[in-house]
Amino acid sequence: MRASEVEIELASTVADERAILRVLYTYCHTIDYGDEAGWVGLFTSDGIFHVELPRGLPPIHCAGQKELAAFIGAHPRAPAALHKHLLLNPLIELNGDQARAASYFQLLLEIDGTPETYCFGRYLDRLVRSESGQWRFRERVAQVQSMRADDFPRNV
Repeated sequence: MRASEVEIELASTVADERAILRVLYTYCHTIDYGDEAGWVGLFTSDGIFHVELPRGLPPIHCAGQKELAAFIGAHPRAPAALHKHLLLNPLIELNGDQARAASYFQLLLEIDGTPETYCFGRYLDRLVRSESGQWRFRERVAQVQSMRADDFPRNV
């Protein structure tokens, strides 16, 4: 490859990684503040959101726009529920119009007026570039590795 080709390839890779990071971060903002359309719009039309829970709790599974919309529609949000989904240490692997990302998450939740870690774990994502050039989740798996043992709502 010539220097100009390398520069173009590098610029394209950086742009794709930044666009994917924007999807990962936008997920957190939309779920915390109830932007239902924005959250659903992060997924492909056949997108999957799957949450694996510890201690033998049944998983949460949503497939397709209708189930995703139902999930986010029932999700607590500010100001009634104060929580922050934090995304940490994302690793992105690009493969043309497809990508995989693995990252850690921590969910902060206000409990009895005190901010606490409600749960933490990792996200395993498969993303695709849409015809419009936007990156979307084809599948987001949230592996909750530890969570509070009390009876707080599971859908935070």
